[in-house]
Amino acid sequence: MDWARIAGIGENEVRDFLHFWGQGTAAILGLLIAAEILLSVAAWWSYRKTDSPRALVSPDAPANFVLFVQSILIDGIVGNAAILGALVFGSRISQWHIPFNLYTIPAYFLAAEFWHYIYHRLGHEVRIFWADHSIHHSSRQYEFFTSWRLTPFTFAYKAVTAIPLAMLGFGPVAFLLMAKGISFQTFIHTQRIGRLGWFDKVFCSPVNHGLHHACNPQYIDKNYGGMTVIWDRLLGTFMLPGEETMKFGITKELGTHDPFKIWAFEFKYLLRDLWFAPGIQAKVRVLFGKPGETYEHGKVRQAPPPEAIMIAAE
Repeated sequence: MDWARIAGIGENEVRDFLHFWGQGTAAILGLLIAAEILLSVAAWWSYRKTDSPRALVSPDAPANFVLFVQSILIDGIVGNAAILGALVFGSRISQWHIPFNLYTIPAYFLAAEFWHYIYHRLGHEVRIFWADHSIHHSSRQYEFFTSWRLTPFTFAYKAVTAIPLAMLGFGPVAFLLMAKGISFQTFIHTQRIGRLGWFDKVFCSPVNHGLHHACNPQYIDKNYGGMTVIWDRLLGTFMLPGEETMKFGITKELGTHDPFKIWAFEFKYLLRDLWFAPGIQAKVRVLFGKPGETYEHGKVRQAPPPEAIMIAAE
């Protein structure tokens, strides 16, 4: 048996796989959208004459749709080109090359998972990136269409963090192929599925990713994984929910369903604090410090704890 031929994966195989992946993802997405709509209509109909009627359409739905479209236009075109360019740049300045075949697929998968973990964690723990990523977390709902609440500038820190991995020898096209697994998260934004036992401890699931979207103080900055929680477990950021009910959203109250105000919400606070920060060092801390540490009128102050903000919002 020609194992070399079987193990080798060329451009034709990658192209065929991407075509298969695209068709399969579209089919599953179509079924899920149809199911979500039918279940929403059924809940609205069942509760219409009760003391707690259900909305037929979520108040966040129009904003989610607009943010989804803008992400396709920005991230889908500019973003993919920037990430591919960063990977090509990294691969060209390095002498290392890891072939893409059946034997190296696990390494490519783990590298793609690590890439997602790193840029996702930066999106939470570096303020300028959080201003962008907070858009995805800003909904008080956690449902299928929350996954459409996408951000415009994530590609910038995706591209930067992809360069070192390309320098390690991971080929650009093969690496992006394995990174496609992140689209799996589209299917786990739901509260319709409960705990899944061992699955919750290994893979990203509706429960552990729901915790990631929660703003309860103990749940903040947990579960950054893409398809799995391997790197969360290794780097100490994995958590399963306890008895306390998860509260979704960010610690500030949006007070709007306008997609353009949602888009600008955290950026306006970032620019305000950058303006009032005294000196270059303070301005750098505003941009690259952890969210929560802010500057106002030249004085450093610590943002109120999430508990206080949540109590005030209630």
